[in-house]
Amino acid sequence: MFAMSVVGHPSPRSFSHAMAARATETLERMGVQVARHDLYEEGFEPVQGADALVALHREQLAAADLLLVFHPNWWGMPPAILKGWVDRAFVPHVAYRDAPIGLPPIGLLKARALIFNTGDTPPAREAAVFGDPLQTLWQAQILGFCGVTDVTRRLYAPVSSSSEDERELWLAEVEGLVAAVATDVSID
Repeated sequence: MFAMSVVGHPSPRSFSHAMAARATETLERMGVQVARHDLYEEGFEPVQGADALVALHREQLAAADLLLVFHPNWWGMPPAILKGWVDRAFVPHVAYRDAPIGLPPIGLLKARALIFNTGDTPPAREAAVFGDPLQTLWQAQILGFCGVTDVTRRLYAPVSSSSEDERELWLAEVEGLVAAVATDVSID
């Protein structure tokens, strides 16, 4: 089994990074090969042409059995660097291919996906006032378009006022979800 983990948060001390670290530790303990990518640390260029790093990301995305993405919710969207990663990695002949006119594209990705978001809006207000734009973005507009049908997303909020106990409960949930999905993928 091969997993690709992508973090799109500028601070290495963020809860997004803590979740990614817990997920990676869990997968590696289970014997899963994990390709870890911190877009900011790698200096991922979200707007320029193809380069060796983009080629590596595309290759790993196409090969992934499990895709994990960690990012904050900024204005109902991922940070620009992560949007740029999607623009540059989820391309034709890697993530999907065009179908005849009038038919939907053919998704090429085989991965299951776990998306973990942080935010500062309490979840009840987020749902009541804004709906769930990140669920639609990841499940339908990006991953569903590319053939991924098994998408699990969690929002942990409000993160800036959360206690250490809350964060530890959230990390335990991340660990449990990752372990459960990795076990299911290994069985398939």
